[in-house]
Amino acid sequence: MIGPAELQETSNEKVNIIMATPEVAVRPAKPGTKAAPAGNKTKKPSSMLVTLLTIAFGIGVHLLFCMALSNLGDEIKWHPYAIDANVRFGEAQFIINPILSFLPFDLLFGFAAAVVTGFIIRTPFFKDRVYHTVVDLKKRLMLQLSASMEEVESILRNDPENNARLLARREDINLDSVHAEISAVNSSMAYLSGKGSWLSGMSAYMRFHFTEEYSNVVTGMAYGGAAFLIFVVGIRGLKFIPATKPSFILFALGIEFSMLVLLAATMFFTMEEERTDRILKQMVDAVKGGKKHGGALHEPEAVPELQLTRGDYERIVREQMDKKILEVMSDKDDDALRRIALDLVTKG
Repeated sequence: MIGPAELQETSNEKVNIIMATPEVAVRPAKPGTKAAPAGNKTKKPSSMLVTLLTIAFGIGVHLLFCMALSNLGDEIKWHPYAIDANVRFGEAQFIINPILSFLPFDLLFGFAAAVVTGFIIRTPFFKDRVYHTVVDLKKRLMLQLSASMEEVESILRNDPENNARLLARREDINLDSVHAEISAVNSSMAYLSGKGSWLSGMSAYMRFHFTEEYSNVVTGMAYGGAAFLIFVVGIRGLKFIPATKPSFILFALGIEFSMLVLLAATMFFTMEEERTDRILKQMVDAVKGGKKHGGALHEPEAVPELQLTRGDYERIVREQMDKKILEVMSDKDDDALRRIALDLVTKG
């Protein structure tokens, strides 16, 4: 038999153990050790591998151009370290600097080969680009469908035929763009899991991220390359560049060729309609009660000058908001677009 004194002693020991437990849990860390900060962002994958691949493929492309130059010329004499070469084509003789002449082509084809190789072997850098594209597409679907992330995930897991039947009932969305984004998300997720084709991952990234973020930059670079080429050709016409040394002319041609190839790739992956315009049209349709008469937006009615009723006042406000929306469409300001959409939904 255990007496009351023993029971009291046992309970006191248990209380001491329980009260001592938090002290152990909050024991300060040893000097020199730092606790990991909560919510610390993951480090972005390095692009060093892509850079090394570009350099390696660029050197290979440069060697191929040098071999082609050796085979095409009637006679060629290389200087030490292949910095210059005396080339004879028939009666014409030239002094060519292969490094300067082929540098734009080396970088262009080397970078293109590095990008394709990176997507094929699924390097962390390109997988990270595709992953962030998928995240952005899911946010767009949430905005267009007025759905939560759980509902969007359910739609993505649903059968395509069921999605087509369900989404066909919605009059406030652009059905084609929603289907394209759902398909892009599913194919990109398959790529990230290692089951999909590398083309699907690259296509989703180029179509829904690169062309939208850098299309104006690429267009500006193409115009800049054209201006540089015109300048160089003008200098050549003024005889500042000798006809026997065409390396700088080849360099300018290579820059413009590279910019035009990049512009062509951007245009190839660009959607038929601008992304901002399509999203804006869907928002306006949703606020105004869906598409009516084939999706055409009606112009606001004429407002009498002296008889302003409540309905007339509301039409004036809508007209001003429509003008502001058209300004955002021309500027393609995504932040202002989101603010106007939220204002429309709040006041709608």
